[in-house]
Amino acid sequence: MGADGTNSAPADVPTTSDASENYGLSRTTPAKEKKTAEELAAMIRQDLSKVDGCPRRGVTVTVYGLNPWNSMLTFGVDAGPVPNKADLQNFCDIITERLKRLYDV
Repeated sequence: MGADGTNSAPADVPTTSDASENYGLSRTTPAKEKKTAEELAAMIRQDLSKVDGCPRRGVTVTVYGLNPWNSMLTFGVDAGPVPNKADLQNFCDIITERLKRLYDV
């Protein structure tokens, strides 16, 4: 106790802090960037175009839903025969999961 009978902190020790303390117990989640469905579809198409055997034409990517959103990959007549269709659809699922973590529609 102080001389006057009160509890007081020494003048050089701050009693409160405006800084948030992170003791390593909680993981900070980065804010997701906002993208339109069209922007996300373009990103998926761009990733798919790098996959060997993906048709250059006739592939349509549709992003739909609110949150969580999803995507659909369709192959039109212009795509011609697509021997690895299942592989491309699985790759689209992988891309979609990655983008779900990073972006909101």
